[in-house]
Amino acid sequence: MKTFPVAFVLLLMLFSCGLFRRGVDVNQGGPVAASYKSTIPFDYIRDKVIVPVTIGGEERRFLFDTGAITMISQSLFREMGYPVFGKGRFSDIHQNTDTTKVVKIPQLQLGGVVFRDLPAMVYDLNRLPWSCFRIDGIIGSNMMRHSVVQVDLQRQRMIISDDLYKLDMGGAKAGKMELDKQSSPYVRVTFADRQEASFLFDSGSDGFVNVHRSFFRKIEDEVHLQRERKGRGSNAMGMIGTGSDDRVYRFMLDSFSIAGHSFFQPNIEVTHTRSKVGSQLFRYGSVTLDYPSATFYYEANRDTLRYRDDRGADFGFIPVVKNDTFRVGLVWEHSLVDSLGLKPGYRILRINDYHFADSLESAFCRSFLKDAFKTTPEIEMIYQDDQGDFKRVKIRRKK
Repeated sequence: MKTFPVAFVLLLMLFSCGLFRRGVDVNQGGPVAASYKSTIPFDYIRDKVIVPVTIGGEERRFLFDTGAITMISQSLFREMGYPVFGKGRFSDIHQNTDTTKVVKIPQLQLGGVVFRDLPAMVYDLNRLPWSCFRIDGIIGSNMMRHSVVQVDLQRQRMIISDDLYKLDMGGAKAGKMELDKQSSPYVRVTFADRQEASFLFDSGSDGFVNVHRSFFRKIEDEVHLQRERKGRGSNAMGMIGTGSDDRVYRFMLDSFSIAGHSFFQPNIEVTHTRSKVGSQLFRYGSVTLDYPSATFYYEANRDTLRYRDDRGADFGFIPVVKNDTFRVGLVWEHSLVDSLGLKPGYRILRINDYHFADSLESAFCRSFLKDAFKTTPEIEMIYQDDQGDFKRVKIRRKK
């Protein structure tokens, strides 16, 4: 086993859920009451909003994901015995596709609001990475399409109402919002004061801004940008799995704006996946989605919104879970690990005391939920290359 000293910062992959492609109409059901307002506290775990939901008289944990339709776990499906009324095909951010059962949830309560007859996909949420969050389901935009939803991370609360005027909007600014066939919201993002496009607002994705290559080609000559990284591989986990190896670019822009608010010196990633704004937007202010009037509101926490990059310096690669193993997902070019020959697909067996080969779920969830490698000054990693050889690297963080 060979040993190499190397310096970089380790981060775990981004997560994102899926889009419904075809099958049954998911825009059915809704709140029972015509007038309502309820405040719901939530847990915020690794940029995921997790709220308590009552089904069958018991409290469950659901993830709030504007980019997905409502979903329940296979275990909850078996427990409740819901009849299947159709099948649907859906895709994730990498265009991986799968077919799943669709049921109707007779009754679900979120805070003080009761919903009835909600279509929901049935999916295995006990596999990685979703098992780390111990959720029973996902609240999608099809469930919220009749409501106004406000997410305030500073107060760690969600408010749902039938009427915008029941909410304290403070100094929130409005922007246009469009809904797709599954009621997922698309917001207008402006670059260079004139280049504008609709980006999916995906609260299930824990990134900040991803730009599709085709739109980036339209704006790259009109915006002031600095390329920070170019890599190859897959840097995100979709609902179904990882994507194929591809080019990923990271740039720093002067600014862009959403709903009248400018973000200065943001980092964006350019990939082959759809353009979207992720849940990191919650860090900078409160988000209000007025689904009935198709309007997006944002109230910034401060006058000047300057992007905060907490990923650290000298980042070298991104690991992902693939085929029930922990592997190198993406390698940034010209990083030290790139010079050592680390490639996407190499299997990671151990990092420090986290033994991914022996107990993948336990090691992955413990390291991910603790963000274990964010501040660790040094790690030791054992990996297996494409020839089957095992190698050991000692990695020291470099600022």
